[in-house]
Amino acid sequence: MEKLYILFIFSLLSIPVNAQYQTFKIEDSGITAGFKSHNDGKILISQDEKILQIVKRHKEINNNKFPGWRVQIYFGSGQKAMIEAQNTKSRFLTKYGEGYSAYIIYDSPFYKIRVGDFRTRAEALYFKDQIKFVFPDTWIVQERINYPITTLNSGE
Repeated sequence: MEKLYILFIFSLLSIPVNAQYQTFKIEDSGITAGFKSHNDGKILISQDEKILQIVKRHKEINNNKFPGWRVQIYFGSGQKAMIEAQNTKSRFLTKYGEGYSAYIIYDSPFYKIRVGDFRTRAEALYFKDQIKFVFPDTWIVQERINYPITTLNSGE
């Protein structure tokens, strides 16, 4: 009888266990829905409509921005500051434009050029070190940044 009991337990343990299903839906945040099951490697992402409304409301309140960091590459005032700021922005976008944004900020009487949308100070410091030879007088500033653009390949 004892051998039969042990055989029964081992047979139960050898039966494949199906994974639990947990669903999410984050389509408004830039992540597109996909489907996944334990057999064919697909995930179904869905969520309550109220969460989507909360995310939209949060983005409206915060003007589609959240706290982050940027690297300031230009700061100037005077008659030619606007032209110098535009030239600096063009030079930056020519050299580093792919994947980075540049913003001209006018805070009377100063023009500033700030680049990037970095989530952490460490990311901003790393980028500052990458551009220090082209733009030597740079520093990082804390600012409200744009939500990052995310893409997923759906249908894989």
